[in-house]
Amino acid sequence: MFSGERVVLQPLAGNDHPLLRRWLADRELRKYAGRWRPSPRSGWRDPRRDEAFLILLRVGNRPIGFCGLFGISFDEGTAELGIVLGERDCWGQGYGPEAVRLLLDHAYRNRGLRQISLCVHATNRRAIRAYEKVGFVPECRLRIGRWLFGRGVEMIVMSSVAPAEQKEIRR
Repeated sequence: MFSGERVVLQPLAGNDHPLLRRWLADRELRKYAGRWRPSPRSGWRDPRRDEAFLILLRVGNRPIGFCGLFGISFDEGTAELGIVLGERDCWGQGYGPEAVRLLLDHAYRNRGLRQISLCVHATNRRAIRAYEKVGFVPECRLRIGRWLFGRGVEMIVMSSVAPAEQKEIRR
C-alpha cells in the first residue's frame, strides 16, 4: 500500500473486479482506458509482469479508480503505465497526478525500473497536461495508434525516466 497526501494505492484484489467493470462500462471512460482491462477469469494479463492498484481517497477510503504498471521488463527496466479515474466527480481534482507520482515512485524506488511509458489519446488534453505535470515528455505521435469503436485514433507516446537516469542523460 502506498499513501500520498490525498490518495492511497492498494493492490487490486479479485473482489474489486465488479467495480472495475462498472467503471469500464462507461463508454467515455472506455474510450481512454486503453488495452489494459481486467478479464472476468484471469484478472490482469500476466500477474508476473503486471501490477495493478486501486486508487482510494485517503479520507473515507472511497475507491475512485485504478492504475498500474503493465508489461514490466525487469531485464530492460521498463513498463507501461495505465490509469483510469472511474468516478467522474473526481476528475480535475488532481487525484490522477498524485496517483501517478506514487506509482512512479514505486516503479523507480521499489522495482528498480528505469523508464515508464504510456500512450494517450492526442485529443485528451487534460491527461496530457497531467502527465507532463509529473514529468512525462512526448516521444512520438502515432497517426493510428489504436482502433476504437471502428475508427483509428491518434495517440501520443510519452515517457518518464528514473531520476538517476535523468542525471545520466544530462551529462
